[in-house]
Amino acid sequence: MQPRVLFITLLLGFCIGAAHAADWQVVLLKPRGCDLCVFVEEILKRSSQLQRAVLEDGAGGQVTAPILRRNSADLTAQEWKELRALPWFDESLWQRQVAARSAQVLLKRDGVIVSAGDFTDSADLRSARYPADLVTPDIGRDLQAVRQSQSGFITNLQLRSWNLKWFYRLALDPTILRSRSTAAWIAGNPATLAKPLGTANVLLMSTASGAADNEIFNALRIEEIRDILSPSLVPGPTQLRIFYGSGNAPGANALEVRDGSLGLVRRNVADASPFTPDAALQIFQSIRAQPGSRNLLVLVGHGNPDGAGMWSSPTPLSPASLRALHEHSGGDNVLVSGNCFGGVMARATSCGFFGARPDVIATGCQADSAEVAQSRDYLHMFFSSLKPAARDAADADGDGVISFAEAHWYASTLGDPRNVTYTSIDALADAYFDAHPDALPRSLTVREIQALTTAAPPAEARALHSLLAGHDDSLALPLEDLAGQATRWNPASGQPRPMAGQLTRRLLFLKNTEYEPAELARLQSCESRPVAAFLQP
Repeated sequence: MQPRVLFITLLLGFCIGAAHAADWQVVLLKPRGCDLCVFVEEILKRSSQLQRAVLEDGAGGQVTAPILRRNSADLTAQEWKELRALPWFDESLWQRQVAARSAQVLLKRDGVIVSAGDFTDSADLRSARYPADLVTPDIGRDLQAVRQSQSGFITNLQLRSWNLKWFYRLALDPTILRSRSTAAWIAGNPATLAKPLGTANVLLMSTASGAADNEIFNALRIEEIRDILSPSLVPGPTQLRIFYGSGNAPGANALEVRDGSLGLVRRNVADASPFTPDAALQIFQSIRAQPGSRNLLVLVGHGNPDGAGMWSSPTPLSPASLRALHEHSGGDNVLVSGNCFGGVMARATSCGFFGARPDVIATGCQADSAEVAQSRDYLHMFFSSLKPAARDAADADGDGVISFAEAHWYASTLGDPRNVTYTSIDALADAYFDAHPDALPRSLTVREIQALTTAAPPAEARALHSLLAGHDDSLALPLEDLAGQATRWNPASGQPRPMAGQLTRRLLFLKNTEYEPAELARLQSCESRPVAAFLQP
């Protein structure tokens, strides 16, 4: 047994035998800008534990611990040492939580950290579901009333579920983490789809939790993608599966502008079933049941920094869960997403293409069908590149076929100029620049950026020339804070799109040959495959 594991094991064993004599202490980290911290304080207030927490072990035992508040997420060198000694501690996850200004908890025994985590870790809400009347409310019901009821449901669910005693139980028995693991969640749900998948499949998934966030865009865009792919690229009807929040309920399942008013309506998609958490599991269990399959996964609808919505679920499909499902399935899974913040999924599948960086919103999701028809959102443009009429504009290398990468760059340059698109290679580049900040210049001139295209893949070179066309060679483009740039950029400003900075960062990274070369080569190979060949059974 490793020394640090032995140390923790002995320490926790002593905790169990002598909990009543130990000095327990809760340290609540409340960094500036922590929105969740207000909510945490409300939970503590409702349980009359503002100053001291009663920590129960679940078997009748309990201890009382004072609650200390620290107005930052800073840790001492000794605290870092103690955290890293915990056998289950994930430092990268902890750092992401710090970056998100989350409410984190340290549980100390006799001054030593024996448990820690994000406050939201204290409850597993994956099995929670909205009541049916909030998922498919009556047609014509007041939209704001439904949304307020949803918000109230989530708030009450969190107030009932989040707690401090979880960290005490984790300190006493770290093995309880297994019951919360994604692996346990997957293993406990082995069911597959009713109809087996084939060797090549398309799965179109509407990412809405209920009618109140299922804009008519989702239905129209799914139908458009279906019609583009069938039958020319997807010859067999069983190859294409649609997951859209319809079901058999008589109530509303969508949100639409009709006669100038926004309201809850019924709008089905043929041969669809809802994209529920169970359906998500069944999709990947079915992929596992078809070894070696190739699968194009398309997310249509809303997204947030935590992941993509699922029908009837108050919790999204997280990047970590999608990654675990992908790895469990063993399939060759390519993801295309039009979601806001879609890039959070960039390392979750074989490779992925996204309408937005992890920190940026995307265009789309309109509730007015006329606006959807005029939209140049990422998904519309990506799949339009596969039409014969778009071949010359999308086929950057002139080989007569459209690759995933060419479809992406076609959508990135000819689509809505407000979008800052993203791929799995961009996520790898961001990881490199995070680890090597000196490798990223604060800015480059248009002339310096254009010089990068000489060694760039054809689609990327063409895209960058398009993005910089008409701008003075001496103009300097900032390469930092792309999210902030996207928020501030105005199409009427005459300034280059933030997308130009995104692509420049990518080409700078591609000049590096030492950072994870095998992973980069794999991703480039994944991106460069022709879409038509990928979908052939």
